[in-house]
Amino acid sequence: MIPNPPHPHHRRNRFVSLIYRTLPILFGSLLLIPAEPVGAAETAETILIRQALEKDRSGRRRGDAELVVSSYDEDRFIVYDAAGSIDGRGWSVLHESLEAAEAALETDLEQRRYDVKRSVVFINVWKDKAFVTTVDSGAVIDAASGVRTPYKQNLLWTFRKLDDEWLATGIIVALGDSTAGHAMGRVEATDVSEALQEHAAEWSNGSRSGITGDLTEEVVIVDAYFSSNPAKWLIIFSNREEIDEWLDSRLETVQYSLERSVLHAVAQGEEAVAVTRDKVTATYSSGEARIVEQRVSTWLLTRSGGSWQVDWAWWKSKPFDSGATVLR
Repeated sequence: MIPNPPHPHHRRNRFVSLIYRTLPILFGSLLLIPAEPVGAAETAETILIRQALEKDRSGRRRGDAELVVSSYDEDRFIVYDAAGSIDGRGWSVLHESLEAAEAALETDLEQRRYDVKRSVVFINVWKDKAFVTTVDSGAVIDAASGVRTPYKQNLLWTFRKLDDEWLATGIIVALGDSTAGHAMGRVEATDVSEALQEHAAEWSNGSRSGITGDLTEEVVIVDAYFSSNPAKWLIIFSNREEIDEWLDSRLETVQYSLERSVLHAVAQGEEAVAVTRDKVTATYSSGEARIVEQRVSTWLLTRSGGSWQVDWAWWKSKPFDSGATVLR
């Protein structure tokens, strides 16, 4: 969305039945090939994240819903459906709360068991936030007939650390890769679209408080580096305070002009997914230097006090071919 901030760190190493459904086509795993082996950068934090992921997997094998949700953040947990696409224009909200996800999970585990293995492919951690990509494979077992059906699933997880424990705050299920091509976006939530247009205007106005006022306190910004490979993505901001500090100095030296088109905006209850295309112009006060860049960004939003706020964002998402509905 905005010209690159100075990185604060260097590069480091329908959910339930839907989350483990049988897929007629096994998604390519090219997008999940890490730049470096995950184990090469193993830390105390990544070990704890792996333990949380194992609770989820083990609970599904045992049919223990309580064990599964023990690895989830009870204050905020959302499930999104990627519908087999890495392109955010194909994403939607599946379950908007832990309660909704848990209810669906309990129903699902009455009907199925999951003999699954989970490969943790890539983990990116910055301070108290992280995202993870995993590949699940094995079989789903019908509880009534005992029939086993093969399946494979790619998942993208978001995490936060709370009181020394890493908890999942969201899962994006049925994640695809770039071989699926672009998705057809739809602008159904006009209030979400309007909120993102107003957010763009705050950048053009140079209003730090206006820019960060549209973000949650725990907002996470990921630089996707124009790539559909999550192993190339990097968390650059882990909360609103970090963005505030960066903008304090940035807006003194750079003036922005931002033209935004909303390609996709869908909501369920208090949660939403959106994709925008931005033309960003940055003019530096030190001279005539001007940078112009086209960007696609993917946004996960939540409604608080009647207003939509950004909770996670992927700046510079891969710019797939055009074809989405556009609302300027």
